[in-house]
Amino acid sequence: MTEVQLVGQASPTGGAWPRGDLEDRVVRALELASAVLDEFGTTGFTDTERPALSFGPDKVIAESAMLAYAAAGAGTGRRLASAVAAVVGRLGPLCRSKRALADAALQPQRAFKYAIPHRLLTALGSPDERFDEFILAQCASAQRMATDLPAVARMERQWVVGLCGRAGQARGGLDVQGTALDRPLDVLTVSREDAYALTHMLFYVSDFARSPSIGLRRSPAAVLDDVRALVARYVSMEDYDLSGELLMAWPELGADWDPVAGFCFRVLAEVEDQVGILPCGNLDPRRLAAMRLPESGRYTRATAYHTAFVMGFCCAAALRGGPPPRPLPASDRTALVWPELYEMVGTHRGHWQPVFDTLSGPEKESLTPMLADMATIDAMEGRDYRRADVVLRLASRGGVDGPMQRRARDVMAALGRAIQVAER
Repeated sequence: MTEVQLVGQASPTGGAWPRGDLEDRVVRALELASAVLDEFGTTGFTDTERPALSFGPDKVIAESAMLAYAAAGAGTGRRLASAVAAVVGRLGPLCRSKRALADAALQPQRAFKYAIPHRLLTALGSPDERFDEFILAQCASAQRMATDLPAVARMERQWVVGLCGRAGQARGGLDVQGTALDRPLDVLTVSREDAYALTHMLFYVSDFARSPSIGLRRSPAAVLDDVRALVARYVSMEDYDLSGELLMAWPELGADWDPVAGFCFRVLAEVEDQVGILPCGNLDPRRLAAMRLPESGRYTRATAYHTAFVMGFCCAAALRGGPPPRPLPASDRTALVWPELYEMVGTHRGHWQPVFDTLSGPEKESLTPMLADMATIDAMEGRDYRRADVVLRLASRGGVDGPMQRRARDVMAALGRAIQVAER
């Protein structure tokens, strides 16, 4: 069996991570997509207690189409192909509905929302030329109007129009100027929204790992340095939605999974296996315990489906990844500092730590950059600058000098200058 190895990590059966296991996880996500399309594809979901968690049918339609597109052709199993076909079969009537036509006609700016699943279906071999002509005309109308769009939204529009090679837009020719694909992120203080924007930019420039390393203005290694620091942050926070999207960066950029990425994927996989679905932070256990079937099932699917989709995206990207990674390299660090950094991580005690405890000494040592990032975040966010100085010294001794450490030093130097100005 051909296998995708996550460097330094073992599957439950040892050795490289089996492609069959990755395909099974994608299939489960696709089967859930069929279920949520049947349940929410025409009505959406309304959460009366937490209205912010409500969503319309368009959200689940677009996300299901993206999952099917990311999964199609990623594996060779019949179950995978059949699961993709089942999602595609449900999507046609939903994404090309009379409601979609009317809404796009009345509000051209919303045409791109309907263009996404339609054009993905077209790329998957299910075209509709009349709908295509109409929706692209409405998209063109929207593009002629002034609007203040975030960079990631502009990139999404370019990507959608470029799908299927239409309208002269080549894949990979997206405008990344001024984004995190052009300039470094402030990984120490980055907002969750900016981290999400980076993951979606990588979706678009790589066409969901179909065309790795296209259209960047920074080196893939520099982008991955930022992503690695963000993965350490969000895995320690048990934010598996964002962590899963960030982990897609390695196959999207055609890079081998390094020890930190491989370890964090293993954490997500083990949590998914324990819970049955990759958990999210939106589900309220108190409310769920008070519900009865079928209300409890509907509530669980509505709150958890997106994170389950993310695991499917991540595994599909892994199946498309570049050459198999090498085994875990021998440590070349100047000092063994991971035990001290591990003690300074703080009070996380999250899902990642029981997995970490099962590793061998060399495997733990290979995760020194992750521990240094976690300890740096703890100290800086706690404004414990003496502790931060100790962490930075340990990281330096261990040969770690990533974007998190550089930003921490910059902030501490700026604080020193601010104190001097204040004293004057």
